[in-house]
Amino acid sequence: MRIRNYRQGDIPTLAHIQQLAAQVDGTEEMSETDFEEWLTQPGFDAEFNVFLVTDDDELNEWGQGGTLEGIEGEVIGYTVLQMRKSQHAYHFLCEGAVLPEHRHRGAGQALLICAINHARIWSAEYEYEAQEEGYPIYFEALLPLRDPGSAYVAETCEMKPTDEPTLEGMQLYRAEL
Repeated sequence: MRIRNYRQGDIPTLAHIQQLAAQVDGTEEMSETDFEEWLTQPGFDAEFNVFLVTDDDELNEWGQGGTLEGIEGEVIGYTVLQMRKSQHAYHFLCEGAVLPEHRHRGAGQALLICAINHARIWSAEYEYEAQEEGYPIYFEALLPLRDPGSAYVAETCEMKPTDEPTLEGMQLYRAEL
């Protein structure tokens, strides 16, 4: 598996993955138009805040260290990281999906760890302001309730479920950065 940044032309792939995952998870499906609107919001840099995981293990027998240039497998999952400020905190929210047939093999966990690491770096921009306001900085992830691996992945990343209302079929997990 490899994680790469979003590229122009990835929207049909993201929509396809999300739609298949939504059918299994009992959540709302998103169209390509929904993705275009989401990823082209003013101030949102999809190239830096959207990550895709590819299943290229068979193509790249040397592993991460010996990645062959131009060799890439099928995109099997993605995550989108957004920063939002509420009245009481800064929130780095991670949303995404993994193809159902590729779940429980580490792709979701790899994407979550990638997003956490990116959020830690990004949160440095807001650390002083948050301290001045007395606000915490959170990393949050929306994970499907129907997938038994969600709770495990969240726990592995030291995230706890919240009781806040969220999208139907999803659970919000949180950790303080």
